[in-house]
Amino acid sequence: MTDVNAVVSEVSKLKQRLDQAQLSFRDASLKSRREIVILKRLITRLSVACRGIDQELDAKLVELRNDLEQPKDISKLIPRLALIERLVTRQAALTEQASQNLEQHIHLSGETLNRVRGLPAQLKRDLRNILSANPDSLGDNHNRLIRLLELYESAVKLLSTSTNQQQNNSIDQDVLVHLSSELQHLITELDFTDDNSTVLLETRNKLLAGVTAESLTEQALIVLRLVINGHHQDRRSTQKFVDGVHSDLAAIKKTAHQNLGQSNALLEQRATVISEFSALSHQMQQGLKEQENLETWRPQLETISTELHTLIERTHALEKRERELLDQLAYNENKVISLYEKTAEHHQSLNQQERKMFLDQLTKVYNRAAFNDRLEHEYRRWLRYQHPLCVALLDLDNFKETNVNFGYVAGDKALKIIARTIHQCLDDTDFIARFDGDKFMVIMPDTTEEERTKRINTIRETVSQLPFHFRDQQVSITLSIGATMFDANDTPPNIIERTQKALNTAKSTGANRLSWIA
Repeated sequence: MTDVNAVVSEVSKLKQRLDQAQLSFRDASLKSRREIVILKRLITRLSVACRGIDQELDAKLVELRNDLEQPKDISKLIPRLALIERLVTRQAALTEQASQNLEQHIHLSGETLNRVRGLPAQLKRDLRNILSANPDSLGDNHNRLIRLLELYESAVKLLSTSTNQQQNNSIDQDVLVHLSSELQHLITELDFTDDNSTVLLETRNKLLAGVTAESLTEQALIVLRLVINGHHQDRRSTQKFVDGVHSDLAAIKKTAHQNLGQSNALLEQRATVISEFSALSHQMQQGLKEQENLETWRPQLETISTELHTLIERTHALEKRERELLDQLAYNENKVISLYEKTAEHHQSLNQQERKMFLDQLTKVYNRAAFNDRLEHEYRRWLRYQHPLCVALLDLDNFKETNVNFGYVAGDKALKIIARTIHQCLDDTDFIARFDGDKFMVIMPDTTEEERTKRINTIRETVSQLPFHFRDQQVSITLSIGATMFDANDTPPNIIERTQKALNTAKSTGANRLSWIA
């Protein structure tokens, strides 16, 4: 009697454990369905980030999302996949920003060509169509660049074959100087290395020395080709990264599908074992109630015991398969970690490119594009808080003579030193950018009248005292400053125009002067 009670007690404990296991598997099934929803969201975000890079890739990602309609158990992947989701979303924003910068370069080059006189009306119309087009993807921008390059080549051929010398030189000197200055500004915002860097330096030196209309078009074509080549390199790099992410996700999807099938099979077998255990338990309980002589019931008990032993062995086999499934999930987790590290490295590379994109390559201070972004940001803060916001335009006095007398290498060296000196005179919350050639823009938010006046005069005096030595000659370089404050209904373009007026006033009174315009 005691042995039977012990058996009943053990069977009851086994039943409780099996009930708990059944609940655990039910929870795992619910988690699996929830995790598949998260994976689908990641794939959707990845599709948005990669949209327009490659049509075939877009189609494959759509197919992948359709294949994930059924729940899949990938609970171990959720934390890593969430990180990948954020990184890929950020990749989309960076790609959009790169596309916007490319759009600006297209318009700059297009407007430059549009100012050339004597070109056929059809070429002008084609150019206007290019500039007025609204690109939907990077591929559209690529086609616009190719078409713009074709128009530049047509313009060069027309100008070179024309017999009318007056037509060839129809661009007046003021416009030519302005276009040359704009092209120099574009060069300062490009970040190339190796041979491309040398080509840009040579182009810049030619522009500084002065060019004709034909030569300006030739230099613009060189810069445009470099921009196109850089664009192709960026696309190839992005394509390689996205292909790697897609390959890893495809592998994860495949193993997740396999794991789901194994999990469902285990769940069904576990349910069968539990059902058989329950039937045996019920049979034993009925026998205990109905049988008065346990000796006569012994053969049935032995049969039940044999079946229980068999079920226990099946349970051990299921546990072994569960451990194998856990090992497979751990392997998948390592693959996701590897994918995360890969995207983190790509993210770091993009951040470095972004920093370079907003730095002037010569002076290592911010460039004009960065200034426009920062001025817009400070303008919005000023609208909200109405704090004092000062903007100053700094221009080196007669700096062209330094380039002419001592060479452009000496001029570049002076620009680097002066930019560093101005930066050292500013506060941590101030901002400096190379605006154009030998001009710098300074933004000083949240400063009192005394502080900003003292800071600007410190810059002016410190620069004038810098000891430059070129070709055994001591040279003094000064700068003039035009400054103003945001007020009333001002906007960033109004402020830039007013600083230029203030600078003209300062220069009209002599060198090394400061002029304020309210």
